[in-house]
Amino acid sequence: MVSTIEACTQAENETRSDNIKWGIKQRASNGSLGFYRRKCYGYDKDENGDLVINEKQAEVIKLIFDLYLGGKSVLGIVKELKERSIKSPTGKDNWPKRSIEEMLSNEKYIGVSVVNVGGEEGQIYKLNNSHPAIISKEKFDAVQEDHLNRSNVE
Repeated sequence: MVSTIEACTQAENETRSDNIKWGIKQRASNGSLGFYRRKCYGYDKDENGDLVINEKQAEVIKLIFDLYLGGKSVLGIVKELKERSIKSPTGKDNWPKRSIEEMLSNEKYIGVSVVNVGGEEGQIYKLNNSHPAIISKEKFDAVQEDHLNRSNVE
């Protein structure tokens, strides 16, 4: 009897999980998923919860992209930001290398929100023009191409 109750409970949990995943996928596919409006460095949220550009932080984002296209390495950018006394997103003097790497590959800066639904094997949803862009698509693409050319790892 205990085994039967456990089996029913397990089946109910799996059904609930499937329903939640289905709801997330539906909201992701129609653009109403809240993750699309997730804030990151360079953006604030307005009174409606929509992303708006934080002009001071946006200037730092533009600088990072320009420095990279100008030939600076990620570590060179970290050093340059410290020399210019530009604080990291957490207010520290030193920027983590990983933060710079993520910024340079984050499509959010060209106005595209990306959501991965379901983990590694899940579906990826992209919502174009979901918020104002800080970086032009051309500049972003140039950085991605430059990164591939600089990389010595297959």
